[in-house]
Amino acid sequence: MRKMAMMLALAVAFSAFFATAALAANQIIRCAGIPCVATGSSDLVYERRGNGLNDRILLKGGNDQVRANGYTRDRDVIRGSTGSDLIYVNDGDTFDRIRGGAGGDKCYVDARSEVVSGCGAVIVR
Repeated sequence: MRKMAMMLALAVAFSAFFATAALAANQIIRCAGIPCVATGSSDLVYERRGNGLNDRILLKGGNDQVRANGYTRDRDVIRGSTGSDLIYVNDGDTFDRIRGGAGGDKCYVDARSEVVSGCGAVIVR
């Protein structure tokens, strides 16, 4: 009886773990290379870790959120697509470039010069 209860608890724990991992794989992207391409769903995309690492992030639709504001001294290039995206490149430098998409994106930047096109709202921080 005790072995049966242990096996059942283990099966429940593993199924919950794998269900969560499958869901997260379609929604959270931690860039590892260039280019970093979103899935087309509503993704949360993080730039690569480390100062001075340039990123190129390509969105494919959905209401995405890009967090390219954690590291500085880099040139992050973001290309939006359809969907109302939140794009953060306010990382302490003014080297980044955003081409927003057709969905009225909101872009958080260090300077307006970082926006090439497509941001419905530009917030300078």
